[in-house]
Amino acid sequence: MTIAHTPAGAASAAPAGTRVDLARTWMLRSPLAGDLETAADVLVLDLEDGLPDGRKAEGRDRARHAAVEAPVWLRISAAGTRDGEADLALGRELDERLAGVVLAMCAGAADVAHVAASLPEATPIVAMVESAAALLAAPAIAAHPATRRLAFGAGDFRRDTGMAADRLALSWPRAQLVVASAAAGIAGPIDGPCGAVDHARDAALHAAAMGFTGTLVLRDAAVAGAHAGFTPSSAEVDAARSLLSSTPDGPVDGSYAPTLARARALVERAEALAAL
Repeated sequence: MTIAHTPAGAASAAPAGTRVDLARTWMLRSPLAGDLETAADVLVLDLEDGLPDGRKAEGRDRARHAAVEAPVWLRISAAGTRDGEADLALGRELDERLAGVVLAMCAGAADVAHVAASLPEATPIVAMVESAAALLAAPAIAAHPATRRLAFGAGDFRRDTGMAADRLALSWPRAQLVVASAAAGIAGPIDGPCGAVDHARDAALHAAAMGFTGTLVLRDAAVAGAHAGFTPSSAEVDAARSLLSSTPDGPVDGSYAPTLARARALVERAEALAAL
């Protein structure tokens, strides 16, 4: 069994912490699955929705064995629940073999604080916002020092709010997560699982336009499209470099400095992703 945290065959020269901030695709997979290899940037063993109630202990044991081969990311159940506490106990046991956790059903900054205090020091936490109350608490969740990124649990959020799976309807909650992340100075949020595999690139392009920098994925067939949507194209990079290297001919307006800053950020992201 192989745990792949980077695309198959890719060298991982960037520090692990950098990959948390840059990762475009986060594969959620049950530890009960036979094949754990993936081309996604990060593989997350799903101890929450990925395990039926009667097989939670078995799933944790599978995750424990997987960690022998390589440090693992775990999606853990809600803080304060029985399953959540059992997942945290496994995280403490794994110690340096724990790469990070995705916290399901994060309700507020207190949940992040509880998880951070229950795990090895400096464990990266991706906090999932999956309810109306959590969305209103998103600025505080993002601002907690242990939060590395926010993730949008779109399915549970829609169930909680009654919103349809419609881009216009979900644009406001998505924008709230982007603004909360930017205000906290953390990387752009991770979108909910992309839908149909043949729409993965389109979904990623839309999320990227909203300010997201990654997505949860459930199938390997969606990874290539999602990567393409969240990676600046060669044409975009060339245009940005051309702008940065040019000297304005005559006076400039107030949009010039922000345009340069966006071009610089795009080139920096493209170069960082190429190094993953």
